Amino acid sequence: MPEDVSILEDLGIIQVDSYGEVTEGDLLASMEEVLAIHKARGFSRVFVDASKETSLPSALPLHQFGSVLSEDATVLKFAVVVSATVREDLRFLETVTQNRGMEVRMFNSRDEALAWLKQ
Repeated sequence: MPEDVSILEDLGIIQVDSYGEVTEGDLLASMEEVLAIHKARGFSRVFVDASKETSLPSALPLHQFGSVLSEDATVLKFAVVVSATVREDLRFLETVTQNRGMEVRMFNSRDEALAWLKQ
């Protein structure tokens, strides 16, 4: 699976490292892990490093994932660091989730993303 989920204990943030070719199944599996951590630990801020992704699912699966995300994870705040190669795909996902009332924002750097999450 090209995604690893962990916890940044000192910051109280859930971290997802995403790399390589990411499928819709990968995204859903990671979201299940994030939600389990949220339920067990109460953490509601999620940092996603997607800067090493090489591909994402097409628009329809991304839209479906955004819909699932907005149903199950509305209490979570997501900061996503992206690379230029998949930025437009993730912008679409950002738009889908924001249109459903979620706090999801894309960033070019880890520092910017973490600063926004801490607000």
